[in-house]
Amino acid sequence: MEIYGIAELPLHYGKAPRWLFQRMVKLASEILEIMYNEFGELKIMERLSNPLWFQAFSNVLGFDWHSSGSTTVTCGVLREALNRVEINLALAGGKGRKSLETINDIKNISNKFGLNDEDVTKLEENSRLTAKVDNVALQDEFTIYHHAMLISKDGKWCVIQQGMNTDLKCARRYHWFSEDIRDMVEEPHKAISCQIKMERILNLIDRESANVRKTIVDIVNEGPSKIKRYLSEANRILCKIEGIDKWINRSTVTNRTMSDNRYVIYKPIDERKIDWSKLEEVYSVKVEDFKNLLLHPGIGPKTIRALSLISELIYNEPPSKRDPVTHIYDPVKWSYAVGGKDGIPYPISRKHYDEVIFELKSIVEAIKRDEEEKRMAFRNLKKISEKWGIEI
Repeated sequence: MEIYGIAELPLHYGKAPRWLFQRMVKLASEILEIMYNEFGELKIMERLSNPLWFQAFSNVLGFDWHSSGSTTVTCGVLREALNRVEINLALAGGKGRKSLETINDIKNISNKFGLNDEDVTKLEENSRLTAKVDNVALQDEFTIYHHAMLISKDGKWCVIQQGMNTDLKCARRYHWFSEDIRDMVEEPHKAISCQIKMERILNLIDRESANVRKTIVDIVNEGPSKIKRYLSEANRILCKIEGIDKWINRSTVTNRTMSDNRYVIYKPIDERKIDWSKLEEVYSVKVEDFKNLLLHPGIGPKTIRALSLISELIYNEPPSKRDPVTHIYDPVKWSYAVGGKDGIPYPISRKHYDEVIFELKSIVEAIKRDEEEKRMAFRNLKKISEKWGIEI
C-alpha cells in the first residue's frame, strides 16, 4: 500500500489547554454531523482509518505539530464530540489507563446500540487482537500505549492505536478498518504511519511469514518440554553465530555488512523469562491457528520471539523482517484552518474559532431543512474563510 503525504510523529508530552480542547470538541461535533448527514457513519470510519486524513482532521481542529499528541488528543476530542451529537458511532478506549477500559466501553456502547451477544464477543476479540498483533506479532520496537476503537451501530469498527519508541523519541500510529480486512493476522492494517522505517524487525503478519505462523502453532502443540529442548539448541546455534562476529575486527566491517546478518533481530533468549505455565495451558487446549495463539492470555512478545527463533534455526522457516510501515513520498499542504495551538502557522484566534463553529452549526441546521439553505450556509463559510485567508 502506498499513501502519499508526510506525517512525522515525534514524541510530544504537552497537552491541549482546556479552552482549546472545548472548542475542538465543538468544532469536531459540527464536522462529524455534517459528514454523517452527507455520507453516513461508514465513510467517517473509512476516513479516520486513513492516516493522512486523520492528520489533516487534527490540524483542522488546531494542531500545528504532527506529533504523537495529535493522535491521543484528537481521539479524546472524538470521544467527547460523539457523545454530543446524534450519530450512530461511539469510541472505546484511549490513552494509558483509558485503553485498559476498552472492554467495558465496548459493553456500554453495545448496550446503547442494541448489539447482540455475538457482536459484542466479536468486538471484544477484535479489540484484543489488534493490540496483540501490533505489540506481539509485529515487534517493531514501538510499544503500544494508546488504543481507540470506533464502533458503529451495526458492529463495524476501526482502530487507531499508537506505539512509542523512547530511544528514537518517536511514535508510530496503526490504523485498522474492519471493512478492508481479509485476515486479522496477515497484513490487516489500513496503514501504519511513521517517519522512521526500521531496518530489521520481527514481522509475523507479513504474507511471507505464513509458513512461520503455521510452524509456530505446530511447535506449541508439541508441548513445553520439546520447546525447551528446541530453544536450548537454537540458543547454542545463535551463540556460535555471535561468537564468529566477536572475532571479526569491527572497525573493518561496514554498517551495511553488519546489518546484513540474517539473525540480527535475535539475541539468546533466557528460558527463565518464558512463562512455561502459559505454554502448558496452550498445549492442553491444542490451539488451531496463530490467531487463537495470540489471543491466549499470557502469550507475549518474549514467547512469540522464542518460538520464531525456533522456527528459523531449527525448522529453517525464517519470518519476514520487513518493516510494514506505510511508504511516504510527496509532501502535502496540511489543512490548517484555525491556526495552531503553539502558534504555527499562526496563533489561534478564539473569535475566529468560534465563528467557524457557528457557521458549521448553521450548515448542520440548513442540511436538515433544504438544499438552498445549505448552499447559502456554505457560501457564508466561504466568506468567513476568505476573511481570515483560509482555503476551503
